[in-house]
Amino acid sequence: MNLKLILLLPIFEIIVFVLFGDFFGFFPVVFMILVTGFFGLLLLKSSISIKDVEELASNPQDWMYKKIAGILLIIPGFVTDLLGLILLTNSLRKFVWDFIPEKVKVYSEKDKQKKDEVIEVEYRDLDEK
Repeated sequence: MNLKLILLLPIFEIIVFVLFGDFFGFFPVVFMILVTGFFGLLLLKSSISIKDVEELASNPQDWMYKKIAGILLIIPGFVTDLLGLILLTNSLRKFVWDFIPEKVKVYSEKDKQKKDEVIEVEYRDLDEK
């Protein structure tokens, strides 16, 4: 079913573009799409400092949501722009999480369990004899 939605996305984009173009006019609609594309590029621009690395390590999902939102904002169209804005809003991210397939959620839960495991090893340099 998700594949069908992805295949119908361009049709939705065209319909919404025509409706917005009819309501606002052609040039304002094109300007809005260019502005959201610019904001998407700003979100994808990576300028990470040492201080940001600690925050990124503690909360990688926030970084991931921002990058996906940036990609969606770059794609021309109002439907993808709306999805990108939803991902930028913290309170609506849980709503998006409910649409992720269960197979993906299971893999992410396994990764969390692996992260909690501690493996003890002995280090031995094989180059020294």
